[in-house]
Amino acid sequence: MKYLLLLAPCVLTVLTPLYNALTPDFLGIPLFYWLQLLLIPVSALAIWAADRVAKAQP
Repeated sequence: MKYLLLLAPCVLTVLTPLYNALTPDFLGIPLFYWLQLLLIPVSALAIWAADRVAKAQP
């Protein structure tokens, strides 16, 4: 389970052709850039959740 939590942000980051676009923009920032910035806290949450799962297992 913890590996799936860690794999999700990695796969989303690697699949750049899916979100390599200028539109939609957010506050004038193209999709590519704001999605990359959004993936930073998502990755941090996934790492935290994987750590909690690993500590809960004996």
